[in-house]
Amino acid sequence: MITSNKFIFFIFLALLGFNVSANERLYKIELLIFAQDMPNTEVFDQTESQINWPKRLVSRSEFNSVSSDNMNFHASYARLARSQNYQPLVHTAWIQSVKSNQLSQAVKISNPEGTINGFFRLQRGHLVHMIADFEYSVDSVIYRLNEKRRFKLNEVHYLDHPKFAVIARVSPVEV
Repeated sequence: MITSNKFIFFIFLALLGFNVSANERLYKIELLIFAQDMPNTEVFDQTESQINWPKRLVSRSEFNSVSSDNMNFHASYARLARSQNYQPLVHTAWIQSVKSNQLSQAVKISNPEGTINGFFRLQRGHLVHMIADFEYSVDSVIYRLNEKRRFKLNEVHYLDHPKFAVIARVSPVEV
């Protein structure tokens, strides 16, 4: 059964006039990035960015935002914000098209404080992969999370680093 919020969301997509060809699919991508203060024995000495930036990078603002009503991680964000060991840094969602057997455009993700910088993209072939390359900068040290992972649509995925983490969910959008 389609709830009224979902119905309005799909009508909104149709009104925007998404021009999606047969070999393209629309995906709703939602990310929650947070710092975590967990004990670990690793030594981190990275002081310069090591992100392997793609040739073309697009701003998150170039895509249609997902309304707050259609985002799934509000409760997780609230729990993280109440905890002493976690600090939410970015919570965002957007709609993006991805052609068959291609990489999507890389979407630049950052926060106003400048502590998070990086990109997220999808690779669509027989399977779908997420590619995340983020750095978290604090106290003149840079922590990097660089991961390519096959995943299942509509499932929550956790990308972990001792100092920060990403919760991601990618869902197909039917127009």
